[in-house]
Amino acid sequence: MATAEELYEDMVAEHLTRPDVSMGRMLHADGLKVGGKAYAFFSKDRGVVLKLPAPRAGELVGEGTAEVVRMGTRQMREWVALREPDEEVWRRLMAEAAAYVAGLGR
Repeated sequence: MATAEELYEDMVAEHLTRPDVSMGRMLHADGLKVGGKAYAFFSKDRGVVLKLPAPRAGELVGEGTAEVVRMGTRQMREWVALREPDEEVWRRLMAEAAAYVAGLGR
C-alpha cells in the first residue's frame, strides 16, 4: 500500500498530463494549478489539501471524509484536508477540485 505522499505524487504525475495543469508554489508547498489557479497540494501535517466549492467542502467535513483547513485562526471555507490515504476517494476528489478551479472566473 502506498503512503499518502506516494499516492499524491502518483496523482500529480497523472494530472500534469492534462491541458493547462502545472506545478507552482503556494503557501509553503508546491501544488497543482489549472489555468494558473491552485487546486491541490500535499502537507506532511495535513495530507492532501484540495480546493472545492464551500458547500462540498462542508459536506465532506460533516461526513468525516475531510478536515477543515485553517491558516492561523482563519478557517479556509473552500479548502479541505484528506489525511488518510484512500486511492478511490483521493482520485475522485482531486478530479472534482481540478474541475471546480478550472471553472472559476469563466
